[in-house]
Amino acid sequence: MKDQFLPKIFNQKNIDNNFINKENIFFLIIFPLVSLYKFNYLNFYLLLILVLNQIFKFNFKAYQKIIFKVYIFCLFLKRYFIDIPNEKFLNSLNNDIFWDTQLFFLQLRCNFNDLFSYNFQLSGNLINCLEGGLGYDGEVNIGFGPLSKILKLNLDIWNTTILFSILVSIVFLIYLIKIDINQRRLFDLTLILSPSFIFLFDSMNLDILIFLISVIYFYFLKKWNITFLIIFSIFCLLKLYPLGFILGIFIFNFINKDLKGSLISGGFLIGNFLYILYSYLFNNFALTQKPFAPVRTFGLLSDAEAIKRFYGFEFFRIYHLVLLILGFYFVLILLDKKSILKKNINDNFDQRIFIMTSPVVLIISLFSNYSYKLVFIFIAATIIHKNITITEKVILYFFFFTNPLIMIFGISGGISVIEFSLFFINRLCGYYFTFLIIKNFYYIIKITLSKNNLNN
Repeated sequence: MKDQFLPKIFNQKNIDNNFINKENIFFLIIFPLVSLYKFNYLNFYLLLILVLNQIFKFNFKAYQKIIFKVYIFCLFLKRYFIDIPNEKFLNSLNNDIFWDTQLFFLQLRCNFNDLFSYNFQLSGNLINCLEGGLGYDGEVNIGFGPLSKILKLNLDIWNTTILFSILVSIVFLIYLIKIDINQRRLFDLTLILSPSFIFLFDSMNLDILIFLISVIYFYFLKKWNITFLIIFSIFCLLKLYPLGFILGIFIFNFINKDLKGSLISGGFLIGNFLYILYSYLFNNFALTQKPFAPVRTFGLLSDAEAIKRFYGFEFFRIYHLVLLILGFYFVLILLDKKSILKKNINDNFDQRIFIMTSPVVLIISLFSNYSYKLVFIFIAATIIHKNITITEKVILYFFFFTNPLIMIFGISGGISVIEFSLFFINRLCGYYFTFLIIKNFYYIIKITLSKNNLNN
């Protein structure tokens, strides 16, 4: 009789069902502890969670979803209001926050007034438009395309940076609120906590704006083709890789025999390519040095240079890395040919997005890039993730949550067995993902062309 009058919360069965469960333990108890006290190891914890999700299949209740999202929101607040100002878990040489945005706006301000000088927040590093400063020798040149030398800005750099970062933050807050947390979409959510996304958010590089606009086009405004071709063309005058989006749109239109769409996107593709080629050959728009630090870069060229310079393999050349990757593919195919060579993308909507984004993924994977550009691989990764084996999913998780390792090994990294092992395994996982991209890209084009030929 006594048990009938006790509040439900004290009922033992209710406790077992509502509190002592794997979701509460891993997401509401351990996650905030790791985030608060061991943020530099959060990526490994998220990697563990994703692997466990393949075994236990986390099943979230409504209150757990809300609390977990609040934790994530608080984690970002803590990082930018407490950690970085106090020089904890940094992704840069100092405690500059949103440094790439500040540098971009400084370039625009220098275009307006070349006698201008600016103190970076929060480090206080003084940069002069003509003379440079700490880390920037000579005249300020951010290494962007021709448009970066034309645009001008006469506003307060720090206030403009804060406004830009707030607008970006609002977009991701909306995403955090809207996304439904379940065992199938847990990977999609945790990507915004991956090291590459944190790296991008710390720097607030212009890439974050390009990424957001590409997501808006592919998922929400997919019929606004000409508008976004124009937008991507503008970005091509600042960065080279957006040309990959235009190429992807052209390929999709071409294989689906959309004559009008092919002509329009083909015109944009040729026009942008010729103008970019002319600008970089004849207008002296020098690019910045290609990055190769293993703890914060990704790409075939970056990796070959990192292996040669950081890990003592002076003899190493890029063709050695290519042969190593091809050998890795060959061994995998021998082990499980049927599973590895099968097509992974069947949904028509997913195929459209995949074709349009694949050229950018390949550009990022093959050249030299800072690891925050991995965010452009997120879209293709979430699509492929739906229909691959558990082993392939673990490979995907390891790739995204051990790159970059900058918060553990520091800005320049160190020469250690652990770092080299993580670097080497991460790259094998990354290039296996590149194989998945190439394989599915081939299958989609082949099947689509065959289907259209049969219909005709």
